[in-house]
Amino acid sequence: MIESYQEKKRVYLLLSLIGTVLLILSLCLRAIPPINDTISGKPDYMRWIADRVARSIASRFGDEAAVIAVRNEKTGCRHIADVTVPNPNALFYVVGYSETGHSLCFLTYARLPEGWDQTNSLVLYPKMGRNYGQRFERPVRVVAVSQLQIVYPLAYLSLLRWRAKIDPSSFARATQAKFERWFNSSTEPAGALDIEIEFASLRADVGRNHRIVNRVLAAAIFAAILLIMVAAYGTWTSYTAFRAFLVRYRRQVGFQTYLRQDLSIIASQARQAYQEVQKRAVEEARAAILFKRSKEAIRGRLESLLNALSDNQQKLRVQECLNRGNLEEMKSLTLQLQGQAGQKTAEEKLTALLDTLKQYCSGEEFDRFCIEAFQILATTGFKEARSFVVESHDQLRARSKELEEEETVETE
Repeated sequence: MIESYQEKKRVYLLLSLIGTVLLILSLCLRAIPPINDTISGKPDYMRWIADRVARSIASRFGDEAAVIAVRNEKTGCRHIADVTVPNPNALFYVVGYSETGHSLCFLTYARLPEGWDQTNSLVLYPKMGRNYGQRFERPVRVVAVSQLQIVYPLAYLSLLRWRAKIDPSSFARATQAKFERWFNSSTEPAGALDIEIEFASLRADVGRNHRIVNRVLAAAIFAAILLIMVAAYGTWTSYTAFRAFLVRYRRQVGFQTYLRQDLSIIASQARQAYQEVQKRAVEEARAAILFKRSKEAIRGRLESLLNALSDNQQKLRVQECLNRGNLEEMKSLTLQLQGQAGQKTAEEKLTALLDTLKQYCSGEEFDRFCIEAFQILATTGFKEARSFVVESHDQLRARSKELEEEETVETE
């Protein structure tokens, strides 16, 4: 049982430690901005701008054309040559973006007409980037017919960050910042590609990953608090049960002692102290029984002397001694009246003989022998009482030898 209490305490303390560490770690990750921003990741400004642009184009053209958003950090719009394709029958819109260059490259491709040279052409694949418009199942060879490149200034992009301070002055700086635009087309006018993006919605998209991270951290904080509460409740319940267990040993244990010390040591110390108390109580009860029997025997002897005395003063003295009931005084007076000042009384001799039985019997047996010996002394005299003790001694000694011999045989 003690092992189960100790194991429960160990488990609950471990859960409490895990919950505390998780709570502190989650709070630090949530509350310290540099750490929180690091785990949230670098904001993908251009990805979400390209996403918004692609969605707007797809909503404008419906399912009439494929609209693909793809990341491209190497090739710029100005390195792509456009080709004049009269009356193209299929257009493909590709929105390429670069996070390092803070640029957006909008390319309009037309399907390569039959019989045309494949110079400056490329192949679009169905799984290329993210397609927001018409789906196509097979690779398509196309040529560029128009290019639009926009380079976004950092003054504008920095306002999209979740910790950016939004006020009129910051908007004024963003407005004054220069948006670098470059356009080249042999098919479509530049005005057809003008798209407006709602700033608040775009800023919410950029901070989406940050919000997800914070929700996860909030859930971790809640889980840590819940874990600590469960561990605290379990620890207190286990402590209450262990404290109730120690009641049988009449021992109290404080909560701090319960947490710091080994429960097996606490229980062992309580059991040992309880056994010592019980042993002292048994010894005191035995001494009280001997004292009572000895007193009764002395009193009986003194009363018999009182009946035999003829001197009234001696009788009065004996009666007063009996009324006081002091054992030592009754012993002394008995010796004086018997004229045996240099000898032990019969009660003392009998007590000494009874002490020789202790090594061969239990406490209960010894008490029984004492009661019977003093009864014999009071009724028939010392000689018969001594014979009873000697005979009992021989019997107990013989029994002890037999037990020793049996143990020796079993050992062999």
